[in-house]
Amino acid sequence: MSGPDFELTDSLGRYVLVIYELISEEGVARSKDIARLVGVSRPSVTGALQKLARSNLIEYEPYGNVKLTKTGIKSARSLLLKHRATFDFLTHVLGVSDTRSDAVAAEIEQHLPGDVLCRLVQFTKWYNDNESFRFKWSAACGNLCRAVYGLPAVAGCVEATAAGG
Repeated sequence: MSGPDFELTDSLGRYVLVIYELISEEGVARSKDIARLVGVSRPSVTGALQKLARSNLIEYEPYGNVKLTKTGIKSARSLLLKHRATFDFLTHVLGVSDTRSDAVAAEIEQHLPGDVLCRLVQFTKWYNDNESFRFKWSAACGNLCRAVYGLPAVAGCVEATAAGG
């Protein structure tokens, strides 16, 4: 089920990342710890783990520890790379706060194609290496949306930018 017909959803991807994080930091992933970090009930974790096991991303027995398969490790590392690259771009290039960048990166990471990821990483590195090209961000993004695209600003754009987020 991990073949071309299986799509790792945002929700299941979050589980894979949490399992990877727990194994990396604590050496073991248990459903109670997964539930705590994901912020869901134990029965919700059980359902997700069953789906991940059917998709060959984890090895799991009820009441036992959870282990990532080779495919699961590969998926987790891919998501982690996408998250870090997106987070770095948002914080270092766009000047978005760490908290906001983390949340937005979590929303983007699963939908970021490899070719775009590659360019994002290259641009972020170039931007960090070339201080003379740094851009000073303005709270007037609403006006720019109207001037450049002829569209009203996205709700909250001006307020979020003005608040430093």
